[in-house]
Formats: sequence, structure tokens, C-alpha cells
Amino acid sequence: MDHEIEINFKAQFANNQARIRELRRYATAGFARVFDLAPGLLQVNAPGLPGFVDDAATPHGLRQGRNPVWPTPDTACGRGAEDETRLPAVESLILIGSSGSIGHTVSSDLDYWVCYDPRRFNAHELSLFSQKLAAVSLWAQKEHDTEANFYLVNLDELLQGRILRLGDDETEGEAAPHLLLEELYRTMLYVAGRLPVWLGLPLSADAESYRRLAGRLTAKEDSEYVDLGFPVMPSPQEFLAAALWLARKSEADPFKGILKIVALLEYVESDFAGPLLCNEVKRAIFSARPEELPVDPYTLTVNRVTEYGAASLTPDQLNLLRTAAAIKIMGSGGSRPVFALPKNSPKKKMLDSWAERWGWSQERLAHLNNYSLWPERERLNIGGELLNMLMSVYTRIAHRLIIKYPGQVNPQDAELVPLAARILARQGGLDATVEPLPSYLHRKSIVGDMFLVRDSAQTRWNLYAVAGGREPPAGEACEDNLIYSAARAARVAAWLVNNQLYSPSLNLCIRAGDDDDSLTWRAFMDFLNILQREFPPPDFRARNDALWSVGGCGRTVLVPNFELPAAHEELSTADFICRTGWGEMRHHYIDLEDLKTMADKYLKIARRVSKESESAVEDLVFHIPGTPAMKKIIMNIKGALAAMKRGRIIETSYKSRLDL
Repeated sequence: MDHEIEINFKAQFANNQARIRELRRYATAGFARVFDLAPGLLQVNAPGLPGFVDDAATPHGLRQGRNPVWPTPDTACGRGAEDETRLPAVESLILIGSSGSIGHTVSSDLDYWVCYDPRRFNAHELSLFSQKLAAVSLWAQKEHDTEANFYLVNLDELLQGRILRLGDDETEGEAAPHLLLEELYRTMLYVAGRLPVWLGLPLSADAESYRRLAGRLTAKEDSEYVDLGFPVMPSPQEFLAAALWLARKSEADPFKGILKIVALLEYVESDFAGPLLCNEVKRAIFSARPEELPVDPYTLTVNRVTEYGAASLTPDQLNLLRTAAAIKIMGSGGSRPVFALPKNSPKKKMLDSWAERWGWSQERLAHLNNYSLWPERERLNIGGELLNMLMSVYTRIAHRLIIKYPGQVNPQDAELVPLAARILARQGGLDATVEPLPSYLHRKSIVGDMFLVRDSAQTRWNLYAVAGGREPPAGEACEDNLIYSAARAARVAAWLVNNQLYSPSLNLCIRAGDDDDSLTWRAFMDFLNILQREFPPPDFRARNDALWSVGGCGRTVLVPNFELPAAHEELSTADFICRTGWGEMRHHYIDLEDLKTMADKYLKIARRVSKESESAVEDLVFHIPGTPAMKKIIMNIKGALAAMKRGRIIETSYKSRLDL
């Protein structure tokens, strides 16, 4: 047994070294520099070095592991004044994610798991250590333009199947700890410190044999090994939580999100009979010849997911899944420029093999590699398709789990409510729903000046984003720059605020027609400011008793005569914006032209607001772009709504009367 374990560890080390070579192949100079120095910066806490915290109690130091990846880290950084009696703070330092795989791109970050023994720290020391890690992250970003995240991992909680919040950001570990552990074992790069026991475990071993082996290998204080736990198939409830979490996380990276959620779909629809992906990676490492290294976890994952997709998805969904895989591997869906891939690079060879297998041309690959240069309309279209597919796959997973495992799955679990709310906020639903952007990628990519243009037929408002201050050209040529279209300008304003595209510095021009003064720039910008103030980004972690309210709740912003000239004093139209408890913004439009009396107009507005929103009268916020005479109209609308709330509306067969 010991001989087999030794052979297994050697195979893992050989693959780890090959992965590091791949990391350097794809890394920017700054990324490689941070990767090289980070272990040393955790090893010491010395003045003048990045990450220094001026408190003698600051934990630091790395456990001496088995065959470190590079020379002792303190050699590179200079040891400085150290307390030789202090036990090292870090049990094991591991990278999780795409580093050193074909998924590594110029936009990739370094995600470190900093594993620690909680018995060695008090709360003050842990706070100091967190400050040190944050300082190293800041140094990496400022000096080397590299995002380096250091996630503190409590080993006691990890072994109990819990992964609490890692750092300041939400992670899937809170909702799906066993799946996150599987991802760690599948994608990990060992950096420094103690070596995870699982890496050397034979493929045939089960949880019990792992427990015995881990107990034996970690028994001594100076052991070279660390117990991170045995990867088990998660429960049905955890798969539901993971699907919800991925549907939320895909806002940041829809290309990776769609690959991950289809991987979940395979587990669920096979009734969890298939092997964990981390075990497939381990099997490939143990059987690989030296010339076949490294075994690439991204390649194995994409191949398995797309093969399953070919058997279980619609042709359109399969095509979209393959497209997402190619864009993700190329890195063209990120925020940085993408360069042509070297002809003989592993990435290029893998993409060429996929193209041949999928019947794609080189022209198609080139087009996908130029994603960052696509017209915004084309990017929005594929983003919408990805979002629709993501929601479809999530629904498929949830339905299967709820039907197949009724006693084990609880979709109303309190921990899942914030995640479920995010999904609801991203779906279209009612005609009144203000459409969300498919992902954060579009928020980042929509740059330049914006032009709000009323079409020649006077039926739509079209919003264009054009770089360089150029006005959109006339006719069909400007369709590439079109980012949104709506019948009412108020809805355009709501769309900008809902998708966090508006800021006071936005350079926006309004063109309604040569002789049309119906909507002024000032009225529109003032309305945007009101919407931004009243509808800040929702916090789904905060307690919200109105989370599942059918209609709007909280504030309602109402604007009369929004697209009419300022001199127009008769009440003719009304637009109002509200938001549900789950964050969905809604726009409603009321045409009052066919009503003869002012009382009927007030009642129509009051009925519609009352029907669509649960807002109290005092929660009505008015935008008055017209003359002072509109103030009286506003007071009467409030009075009508208050009377309706009190039930003091008298209905007859021939008229409505307001009893104020």
C-alpha cells in the first residue's frame, strides 16, 4: 500500500510541475511575478516587503511540505527578524481554478486557498493575518496588474463539510461545500506547505480507507501531509443549491457558468451514478506517460460536458455550449485584449481538434476569438441566448431533483432564498419587466457616449452606445451600436438604472426630432437621478419580508406627461416605475387621452398603481417635468390613491366618483 501511495504522489508531483510550466506559458509577466513571490510574502512579515503588518502578533510562515515546488520561499524575499519559536501560520497553500490549464487566459486571476488550523489563532491574530493577505492582494493588483485572491480556509470546518465565506466575496462553498471541494481536487495546483493526502489515495479507496490513511499520514506534528477531506457525491439538496448559485454567478462569466451548470445536469440526470470529475482527472494522471503530461482538468471537463450535451441538449443548446467553451478557452470573453494563439500551442491544438470534431471552420474560430470586437448588438444577442439556456438548464435540474427526491430537496430553504431571488430578477416574465442585461460582461463592454434617438415613425426610442463621441449614423448601419429599444423614454431610463449603466458622468445626447421639444435632456437626466436614488442595487442578503410579493413594493416613482412639451398642462399620460421584493424592476404606462374628466384620470392612475404596486401613498415619488400647475395634479393623484386604499371609491353603472 505504501509503495502504491508513493508512486501516486510522484505522479501527482510530475503533473503539478507540468501544470506550472503551462502556467508560465500563458501567464503575463505580472502574473508570473506574483505567483513566484506570493509564498515568500506569506512566509515572512518584514518591514519593506509587500504584506507587512506592523504588529508582532501577525501570523505568518508556511509549513515545510514534501518536496517544495521551488526553493524555500524566505530565500527569495529575505527572512528579516523572525520569531523562531512561532509555529507557521499556513498549513497548505493551494491554487484552485484555471491556472496552468487551457482555461488560463490573460484575464485569469490567482485564487489561493490558505489552509490554517483554527486552534493556532485567536480572533485578533486571525484579523491581523487577514490584513496581511489583503495587503499582498493590493500589491499584486497595483504593482503587477494581477488579481490575487487569498481565501482563508478553516481546516476544522472543511473536514466537517462546511466552507464558510471565503474572503469578502460570496463563494459556492457556502451553498455547495462538497462540490467546491471536488473542484479544488480537480483543478488544484500545489504551491507550498503540506501536501493534501487525497492526491496519493488509490482510485479504489473509499471514504473509510481514506480516513485511516489520512489519520496515519498526518499523525505526527512534523507530518508533510494535510487532511482536506474526502470528496463525496453531494446530496440532492446541495445540487439544487449549486445550480441556484451558478445561475447567479454566471452574471460575471456566462461562458464558464454554462459549462458548469451542464456538468451539474449530467450528475443529476444520471441519478449521481457517474464518477466525480476529480476522480477522472486523478485516473488520467495515474495512467499518463511523461510525454502526455500535464493532464489538463479543463480539457477533461469540457470534453465530458460537450459529449453529454450532444446526447441530452437541443441542437441550438449544444451549439451554444460549444461556442461558450471555445470563447472561454480563447479568453476572448474576458476584459483584456486577446492575441492570436501560437500555432503549436496546446490551446490551438485543442481548439483545432474541437473544430474538426464539431464541423467548424477556421473562420468560425477566428470570429469567436474576436469576440471583444463584435458589435454590441451581436454580443447582447449571444448573451441573451446564454441566459435563456442557463435558466432552462436550471429549471430542468430543479424539476428533476424535486420530482425524484421529494423528501431530500427543499426549494424553500431559507439559505436558498437570496439565490432564488437573483434568478427571478434575471428572468423576463411580464411585459412590464424592465429587461436585465444578460451578464456583467455587457456592463463592462458598453462604453463611450450614448445617444437616445426617437425613430422616424415616432414609435420607439432607440439607445445607442458609440465610442469616440460620434453620433450614430443614419439608417440600418447604426444597428450594430443599438443596445436597447423601447416605446417609452421612461422605460429606457429604468433600463439604464436597473442595469447599473447610469452614473452622473454619463455623456448622453437626446435626439427626438428637429422640431420636437417633447422630452428635454434635463428632464430625462433628472428622472435618471431620481430612479438611481430610489432604486439602488438590491441587497439579497438583507432580510426582506416582501421578497415574494407579487407586485411592486417599497418606492414607486411616477412621472406625468413625460414625453410632452413642458407647456402642456393637461394630464395626458403617466409612466411609473416600481420594483418587486426580488429586485425585478417594472415599468407601466397609462394613456389618459380618452378620459373626459380629471376625476376619471386620477382614478385610472390610482387603480393602476394600486393594482401593480403595494406601495403606500407616502412611498409615491413624483417627477414633475412640467409647469407648476402639475403640482395640483400630483396632490389629486395622491388623494385618489389614499381614498382607494381606504375603500372610499364609489362605483356606479355610469360613472366613478371620488369621495374625498
